[in-house]
Amino acid sequence: MEYFNQSQTDWRISQCCQFHDKTLAKRYNLGTTTKTYALKEGGKNRVQSKALSNCRKLEDILTTYFSTQPVNLRSFRISSELFPCYTLDFTREWYDEIREEIKTILARAGEAARRHSVRLSVHPGQYTVLASNKPDVVEKSIEDLEYHALYGQYMNIPAQDFSMNIHLQGLYGGKHEDGIKRFATHFPYLSDYAQGCLSVENEDKPNGYDIHHTLELAQRIPIRCTLDTHHYACHRMVETERVKVGEKTVNRKVRDVDHITHTSDYFVEAVKSWRGVRPLFHKSQSFHPDNSAYWMKPNAHSETYWDEDLMANHVPMLEYADFDIEAKFKEVAVQGFYDFIRQEEEFSGESVVTKRI
Repeated sequence: MEYFNQSQTDWRISQCCQFHDKTLAKRYNLGTTTKTYALKEGGKNRVQSKALSNCRKLEDILTTYFSTQPVNLRSFRISSELFPCYTLDFTREWYDEIREEIKTILARAGEAARRHSVRLSVHPGQYTVLASNKPDVVEKSIEDLEYHALYGQYMNIPAQDFSMNIHLQGLYGGKHEDGIKRFATHFPYLSDYAQGCLSVENEDKPNGYDIHHTLELAQRIPIRCTLDTHHYACHRMVETERVKVGEKTVNRKVRDVDHITHTSDYFVEAVKSWRGVRPLFHKSQSFHPDNSAYWMKPNAHSETYWDEDLMANHVPMLEYADFDIEAKFKEVAVQGFYDFIRQEEEFSGESVVTKRI
């Protein structure tokens, strides 16, 4: 699948997991069920029917929605709920009964992705911690990564063309160096496919793993670094100011930090870590400063993008990398950013042209 790596010159911004519009959400959003319901009478049928329905919805998304979108919007992060309750021990036989049907549907979905040039990815959740110092957590993390890797395998997407991204995590009050070593030690226990599609992301907390930590990991093992530009900024928001609101005085994070740009060495090295494959990075924004509910939570994702300076800052980055658009209003935010990019191109008289570093 060289449609976004070699042969095409189109940049992409990606929608994440769900749809915001009610009509689109009703048709396309995946269904799920919980362990509690899976254990109840009829749980087996509920799990199997949800899984098959979700696979058909994914095929539908790729054949009827993204096929009608501009090529620059043909990128999608698949929800982790594709196969509900898959990693529970008692559901394994249930999935074995429908595995061939799942493979058949997802093979068609993969063919639709190739036909319509849709880039695909997945993002396992916060409890998948390959750098953990607890063996049971590492074991479950490997199991969860192999589960998510099945998406790309069943759709017949080569590992390098499928993006499975996680956070480095696993600090546990110790040194960053220790977590990096643990991640590198546990990495070889993954299958070749999971290793090939895996990327690791920098974190937002000031005491967490920054981009230079993920780049250090990439020097030890063959892993790709996903640059989250919003996390980069939040990691540097270490100061707090006192603000008087009416009769109260409250805390507010100081957001005035330097944002990463396309000329930054960190950006360049993160791009290089993808070894010739066009990277898939992350972009989001804080809520507007007028929203006091988020004064101490600048890492929270806004509904849409409102900061035009930050949006403009990312346009040159699109020459070298695609971006997941992490925003609460999903396709609405994607369309808004896309319209802004087109306006920037019209104003400058130049189109964004993809390049390689």
